[in-house]
Amino acid sequence: MTQPYGPDGHYEPTQIGTPSSPGYYYGAQQSGYEQQPGYPQTGYPPPPPPPSRGPQILAAAAAVVALIAVIAVVVLFVRSGGDDDADPEQTAAGLSVVTEYPEAPQPGEHEQPAPEQQQPAPAPPPQPTPAPGPVSVAGADRQGFTSGPRCNAAEDPAVFIGRTARSRVVVCQVGAQTGRYYYKGYADGNSIEVGYPTRSGSTFTATNKAVSYIASPTSLTITENGAVLTREPMLQSWVD
Repeated sequence: MTQPYGPDGHYEPTQIGTPSSPGYYYGAQQSGYEQQPGYPQTGYPPPPPPPSRGPQILAAAAAVVALIAVIAVVVLFVRSGGDDDADPEQTAAGLSVVTEYPEAPQPGEHEQPAPEQQQPAPAPPPQPTPAPGPVSVAGADRQGFTSGPRCNAAEDPAVFIGRTARSRVVVCQVGAQTGRYYYKGYADGNSIEVGYPTRSGSTFTATNKAVSYIASPTSLTITENGAVLTREPMLQSWVD
């Protein structure tokens, strides 16, 4: 195939196809001659753009931040390890927060002595009750006449015992009940008992309906409706 030349003897490339067709090329490419500048290389992909440096910059910045964080952690660890008295919890400014707790007192330390309790005053010793004098009435003891009349119970003491030529009289106290009495009398084979006699000094008065018996260290007086029926002088008497 004859290669065309131009007027000055140089090779003129023959265009095959059109610039828009896939087979567009120049004879210089086919024949091995150097391609003349100024002609586009149609049909080849464009050269890749230069690589972007943004990701590399971000990666480098992240590495620097991580390194700074590591250094800060190491510094804080060294500080906390060197100070045994510091609290492990620290603020962002590096100031330690210390909470103090009062120490528990040791046994026996700062103990206040127990207030002395006032002992109650001792009760005064009971005063002995003076024993009554011996019964000065013949045939009688502390509970009356041995042959009657006599107090009803062993714990009932006699408080008055008297004898006339005709009668025998006993006034007894009910147990330890001071002021509660009963009257017992005997005369001519008859006996009588009257409850709740009253006392006035050494005189006792027992009333049974309209009849009253008034026993004193000097006499036994019997009245009915206020009138004196009899008055018997005491031959012997004893009063507690």
